[in-house]
Amino acid sequence: MQTNAHTLPPMLRSVSYYKAPPVSAVTPVVIPPRMEIIEIVTSGIVYFQDGEKDRELGCGALFWHLPAEETIHRTEAHFPYECLALSFSTSEKPVRTVPRLSIISDYLRTKELCHELLRAYHNDSIDRTILGNYAYHRLLWEAHLGTIKHTSAPRPFALEAALLFLESKFQHPAIGVADLAKAAGLSEPRLHVLFREYQQQTPYHALTARRIQEAKWLLSGTSRNIKTLCEECGFANVETFYRAFKKQVGMTPHRFRACHTLGANSGYSPSRLP
Repeated sequence: MQTNAHTLPPMLRSVSYYKAPPVSAVTPVVIPPRMEIIEIVTSGIVYFQDGEKDRELGCGALFWHLPAEETIHRTEAHFPYECLALSFSTSEKPVRTVPRLSIISDYLRTKELCHELLRAYHNDSIDRTILGNYAYHRLLWEAHLGTIKHTSAPRPFALEAALLFLESKFQHPAIGVADLAKAAGLSEPRLHVLFREYQQQTPYHALTARRIQEAKWLLSGTSRNIKTLCEECGFANVETFYRAFKKQVGMTPHRFRACHTLGANSGYSPSRLP
């Protein structure tokens, strides 16, 4: 991978969150001259032609678009994609310094990064130039890591299927490890082996961690009451939610909200953070 060829750092123009409608294809945006648009898929399914292959991708797919290229637009009507989009302007014609497609392998890190950038963009006290430099070079780093990890053994398709199912269904309280195994076409013991080997955690802990992460975003970015919030995150009841949240985060949901309320700092209250 080459180093960044820009003589001046690109300038951040916008950070936006996009939810595709429930259709198989949306109208793409053609990147204008002297612009770069970076899209990070946070949910759903995207189809992208990578060389001669038509790849099905989900959370963690990182797309780097240059002038005259099109943004991602092919999806599944039953599971349309969502993404964070960052627009940068450049002082000269951009050149490709990273692959157009790379993968952030950890979907929780993907979610946290998108949340961080969106939150910072809507915080008026943060310097936009500094934020733009950080966002651009952080994404360069993620793309670089993606090229390194791409040379190593990829995760098994069955594990990818389980993770995709987890991401799309974690908000349903009835979904458990048995359902992940069924989606992957594996026995539960074999699923545990794959999660231990590639994710360094059990399927149960991965499912709980995703639900807790969703709760953290909703606690910091919305004013939903705790009962509604815990149901939206896939917990069967408030008691179970409180126990799991305090065990993993080290404080109660109420205390976390008091410490991390987004609206208090930025005036921004999205209905659902990425």
